[in-house]
Amino acid sequence: MEKALYFSENEQIKQQRREVVKFAVGVSMSQNRPPSTLLVELQNQYIAGQIDLAQLSAALDAEYQPAPGFDPFARYAPGAGPQVEPAHQYDPYLHFDESSVGPRLP
Repeated sequence: MEKALYFSENEQIKQQRREVVKFAVGVSMSQNRPPSTLLVELQNQYIAGQIDLAQLSAALDAEYQPAPGFDPFARYAPGAGPQVEPAHQYDPYLHFDESSVGPRLP
């Protein structure tokens, strides 16, 4: 027997689910992590009301099994993943130039 879809009070209609996805994508993009093709496909199914968040999460867990160890969100064990360059340090607020700011408001 297939489990019934569950949508909370905040995700009853398509527009509400779209807002949930927009928020999640915004958080992800703020951390310089664009969604994968699989995640976009699952998000579109969620917006359409074909799957709920529990099913979306289960599908992602099935595809991206976490590696054993201290970080449950790591996909690879240390040293086992692809060899990539580390991202550059991003500290925009440490390099703030006050001279670029206009006059103070009254």
